[in-house]
Amino acid sequence: MVTLIISKSILEQLKKNLAIALALNNIRLYRLAQAILWYSESESIKQIAMWTAVCEKTIITWLKTFMFKGMAWLTGLHYQGRGRKDKLTKDQKQTLIKLIKAGPEANGFHCGVWNSAMIADIIWLKFGVRYNLNYLSSLLKKLGFSYQKARFISDRHNEEKYEQARKDWLEITLPAIIKKAKAENSVVLFGDEVSFAMWGSLSRTWAPIGQQPTVKTTGIRKGLKMFGTIELKGGSFQYMQSLAYELKPKSLKLLKEAELPAELLALLKTLKNQKYTTKQLFLNALNSLAGEPLINQYQSIILQHTETSGRFNGESYVEFLKQLLAYYKGKIVLIEDGAPYHGSLVVKEFKTANAARLTIETLPAFSPDYNPIEKLWKNTKKDSTHLKYFKTFEDLHASVIKTFETYMQDASKVLCVMKKMREDFAINVEFLTD
Repeated sequence: MVTLIISKSILEQLKKNLAIALALNNIRLYRLAQAILWYSESESIKQIAMWTAVCEKTIITWLKTFMFKGMAWLTGLHYQGRGRKDKLTKDQKQTLIKLIKAGPEANGFHCGVWNSAMIADIIWLKFGVRYNLNYLSSLLKKLGFSYQKARFISDRHNEEKYEQARKDWLEITLPAIIKKAKAENSVVLFGDEVSFAMWGSLSRTWAPIGQQPTVKTTGIRKGLKMFGTIELKGGSFQYMQSLAYELKPKSLKLLKEAELPAELLALLKTLKNQKYTTKQLFLNALNSLAGEPLINQYQSIILQHTETSGRFNGESYVEFLKQLLAYYKGKIVLIEDGAPYHGSLVVKEFKTANAARLTIETLPAFSPDYNPIEKLWKNTKKDSTHLKYFKTFEDLHASVIKTFETYMQDASKVLCVMKKMREDFAINVEFLTD
């Protein structure tokens, strides 16, 4: 049993420490001082343990420590907050922040990726302080760092001309485009192209610890290529798959099994392994070869067995522009990036021929972040391809089209990717509420 006799002066000091603990919100100091005061008032150790929510052994330890160290023990607990003492000074922390921001290569490492072990080495080399790797991540968070995925930016990002072009787009060009479109009752479209890989795409997901999620893949490197546009005013969505047509040996075999006339099959064999970038070019070749009446009779089955994934080129882009002009009856303002084929001869000729209805505006160089349809493509991959297995190309196609159909049925899924644009430009809000 602990016997403790406390003088009047010590009691007064304990009460002062109790007040200090309250002021500092130091719960541990408060419980220690209060426990000793209660014991001086002849409260039982069992009762004090219950009141302080600790075991009786802990109360005894506190009393013995107080008997041995006295008031110096309690006054040593006068600090704000708790936790281990910082190993680095404020100046050292600021230096460390600058070192990390400079990157691994600037600090003598060969790779471009920081990890905790490398930062621990830097701290030891620069300040002579060692950190446990498990605690180092906590320190880095306190210093304002997080472990995150990098992104690409143009190497012209810091050039004054490049930055000025981006600024002009936001402050002058885009507001002027929207104002003019409102006056002329034109639709404003943001256009882009996207590829979906047959081998799917990976992302983070919840899974049991130690069991990394796996996704099957056929290993077939085939992609689904799509053109698309979103409309600023109503959120309508238009898309077109970039297709090519080719009579491969397998195509001819399937057409034979479909019981095409032997005479027509013989003619088709003369086009074997020739690839056509658009359906119209392919049909023109077929009509020249076998005559339009015969081709019309078997057109659907021939196209079915000769379709293949196409490329983004001027010819296929013109087909998509034709689709847009057919769908939207009035004037169109199409905002696009600077893809090389956008400036090809066939595209330029088409744009010139349709200048009365089709106005083209080009985004600043290396500015995909200014094109809201990029966010829609990201959402599409999340819903259609992330962590999914596609046994056939048709499975991939069906998954993407299913997501596209939701955009066409629910415009809010499209409008949400332009939310920031509407918030940034009051003219957009006025335009959209007319």
